[in-house]
Amino acid sequence: MKNLYGILLLACLGVPLLGTYAWLQYQKLVVKREVKQALMAGMGKERLVRLAFTPAQADTVLHWEHSREFEYQGQMYDVVEAQMRSDSTIYWCWWDQEETLLNQHLSALVEKILERDPQRQHAQDQLSQFLDNLYCSPSKGQFLTFLPACFQHRHTTPYTYQFYVQSLNTGPPAPPPELVVDKF
Repeated sequence: MKNLYGILLLACLGVPLLGTYAWLQYQKLVVKREVKQALMAGMGKERLVRLAFTPAQADTVLHWEHSREFEYQGQMYDVVEAQMRSDSTIYWCWWDQEETLLNQHLSALVEKILERDPQRQHAQDQLSQFLDNLYCSPSKGQFLTFLPACFQHRHTTPYTYQFYVQSLNTGPPAPPPELVVDKF
């Protein structure tokens, strides 16, 4: 029964994130199909973007999705026509703004899942500093973003830590006072 609750809890936590990711991937596929249909129907060059690159630039600044689609400066482009010249290649492209927006949403979702959000990291750093000052004496050279400095850690593999906790209970600084009991 406990295993069932654990699986149910993991499903409740994972389904919204995975569902959102799957939905955005589906939307990206739909946009690609719409753009492909528009390109096959033909469009005038006035609606296309002209990009020219030397072979060296094309290898470094273009991130190809496949032979007819690439990313350049964070924007997605679908190649309609390519003209090879001796010193450069000219691409007539459709600037795919919808797919660019979907890619930005996907990367923001991945950042959120991996907890790389700068605001969240700043809040986590502040909480760590507060807990560090509250529970442990200051120590130099040892800083964890999520545990007080009195916890020692050793990094073994990615995402795996072994923790060794020093005793926080050092005992009273002096012997306790004697209890005086008055009898009537």
